[in-house]
Amino acid sequence: MSLKTTFLKLFKWNTQDDEDLNSNFDIDAAMNDNWDMIDNAVSNLNGNKVDKVSGKGLSTNDYTTTEKNKLSGIAAGAQVNVLENLTLGGTALQKNNKSIEIKDPEVTNARQSAVKDKTFANVDARIEELEADVDKIETTRGHVYGIRRKITNNSSSAWERLFDSVGKVANATKNGGTVQNDFDSLAPWSDIKSCNYDLTTKKIKAWFGDANFKFDGSNGDVFTYIPKTYWKIYQENDYDYVLLADYPKAGFMEVDGFFTGRYNGSVVSDVLHTYSGLVPTTSKTIGQFRTLANALGNEFSQLDWRYFVVQMLYLVEYANYNSQSMLGNGVMNRKYLKTLIAENNTNRVVIGSASGYYVGQIIRIGTSDGGTQVADARKITAIEAYDDGTVTGSAITFDGAAVNIAVDNFVCTMAQITGQCDTLGMKSGCINNDGYHSMIYRGIENIFANIWQWVDGINIKDHLAYICKDHSKYASDKFDGDYKPLAYTNCDTNGNPKKLGLDVDEPFFRFPTEIGGGTSTYMCDYYWQNTGNRVALVGGYFSAGANDGLWFWYFYGTSSGAGWNVGARVLIDNQ
Repeated sequence: MSLKTTFLKLFKWNTQDDEDLNSNFDIDAAMNDNWDMIDNAVSNLNGNKVDKVSGKGLSTNDYTTTEKNKLSGIAAGAQVNVLENLTLGGTALQKNNKSIEIKDPEVTNARQSAVKDKTFANVDARIEELEADVDKIETTRGHVYGIRRKITNNSSSAWERLFDSVGKVANATKNGGTVQNDFDSLAPWSDIKSCNYDLTTKKIKAWFGDANFKFDGSNGDVFTYIPKTYWKIYQENDYDYVLLADYPKAGFMEVDGFFTGRYNGSVVSDVLHTYSGLVPTTSKTIGQFRTLANALGNEFSQLDWRYFVVQMLYLVEYANYNSQSMLGNGVMNRKYLKTLIAENNTNRVVIGSASGYYVGQIIRIGTSDGGTQVADARKITAIEAYDDGTVTGSAITFDGAAVNIAVDNFVCTMAQITGQCDTLGMKSGCINNDGYHSMIYRGIENIFANIWQWVDGINIKDHLAYICKDHSKYASDKFDGDYKPLAYTNCDTNGNPKKLGLDVDEPFFRFPTEIGGGTSTYMCDYYWQNTGNRVALVGGYFSAGANDGLWFWYFYGTSSGAGWNVGARVLIDNQ
């Protein structure tokens, strides 16, 4: 058969059909002259071909003798790598040909060894520790604790708990006993802790719970650490909201940690101290206390805007404006009676009833109410019944040098000695709720009552508050530059507040804007104000009774004012 015929059959043209042949005439004619050339080329290819051998096939690669010899030398079933030795956590494992046996004791020993030396040669041990860390994080972090309160037509002091606060219980002891407080084990409250701090070296020497921790100043001053916190404070749909996250959360304000004096400040040898067993220093202006705080170092100040952080920590925990009801009354009552007999060179006074006086209490004796003409800051050491047949009453013995007592001298209680709540450690509450003993909130004794506390960085001009949060720039009677006005004006009437203002850019600073509450409704505490240039005091004092509390603001005094019921508390920036 010619190549031409083969070609036509290949393309399924019928060589016997004239129609097919005619229809392909042009192709046939075009190729006719080249058939001889194509036949010669195919003949050459046919002469050089390799005949197919039955049972064999072709590959795309040349196969050499060298490659054949190499493959022939590999044993059947062989693998490229052979393990000479295998260990697990330092323990040799037994292998049998391709099998490796790991026994339970070997796994246990390897895991224990890896966890102990932290080398984690055993992957399982490392995974177990990571899982444990994740579990710990999930149980201690990643929460939002919240409260809200209806703004209008709501006289209740209580707040509604939200998010992870729902179902939580917060109680404070009123007699030193044990109470339930679910927040004791929750951050950030569980991270609040007192420490001994060396004012000279600027170092922490011990934390509460350490064997060498001391309240009395023998191992350094006593400060309470407030950890970093995350806040969102806002109003929406006629509700006030306060949210506290225990982790960095989008939309929340981050507030750095800081240290606050556990006690009201006391000046010893011209140095402002905070430790147990001291009578708080009073009768100094805000500027004088500012100077004393600054003298301790650049990182020191007196109580400032961070008071609101403590205030909000309390509010989210207890969900109630009535801080006295929740934590205890504090030193809100004062006793003052006149002496009944005259005595010279003595350490006692004879008065009528001793109710309200107690051993360990601090008193002053003068010719007028609150005066110190006879004695100041004396501690009562004994109280006994007195009856000489003419005068019946109580004899109060006090420490210090002997004095001369005249009839009708005043025996007054005053700011009480620091450390009355030491036995409570980091718990909140009081050991006696009679209104004459101190209270404490999470390591901050007498955060309200006992004595007023200056709050630096707040200046008020005609009821408009100007604020500064850089303690290196604090100055009194300044209303420009570093001091910025809030977006609202404070109330111009004295009384118990029923509404607080809100500046969305500075939501911590919330002062009264409307009066009409009481000592057990709305904010529960009192508000004093006056026009002109004013400075800020907070918390109340030993004679304000039920008006005392965390929301008791006093915007009545001036920067030149001082009083025997006014003191300070020192702060340290977290370095």
